[in-house]
Amino acid sequence: MTRPWVAIDFETASRERASACALGLAVIEGDHIVETREWLIQPPGNYFEPINTRIHGIHADLVAQEPEFDELWPIIEPYLRGATLLAHNAAFDISVLRASLDRYEIAPPRFAGYHCTVTMSRAVWPELANHRLSSVCRHCGIALSHHEAGSDAAACASVALRCRREVGMPTLDDLAVELGMRVRRF
Repeated sequence: MTRPWVAIDFETASRERASACALGLAVIEGDHIVETREWLIQPPGNYFEPINTRIHGIHADLVAQEPEFDELWPIIEPYLRGATLLAHNAAFDISVLRASLDRYEIAPPRFAGYHCTVTMSRAVWPELANHRLSSVCRHCGIALSHHEAGSDAAACASVALRCRREVGMPTLDDLAVELGMRVRRF
């Protein structure tokens, strides 16, 4: 049996990586997204920078009654345990995960590693002018409400699945091998 794949997407309240204000995830089994989840998160001190709010529309009043990251972790962690994570621009999302865990002194999850769908899409569609999530989704006809964490995670998962089909690989693990992508470790 292949290990699960889970696409993640964070939105942040400020330039600080440990300021997650939303998390979306999409669980992939075989060739299908079987579950999509999204949580609003109260960032530390419920502090938002205006530029971040302009990007995603999340603000302090909206999350004032939401849990902080450490309170959500027991719900989030089982999704990540043993999985291979995906993110579009994974360096950002993994850094938010790492910074949030560090801030709350939470032990890192045991997951198999992670891949970036920007890298996948560049390998599969090098002709695209850019490989932003919105551009790749437009190219593939994938629905996207950009900067809504659940939609971004589902779109990321859909991009990976589309790449797998385009290259003709039976699994995402096979796709990563075919594209020469090494599993990145946390």
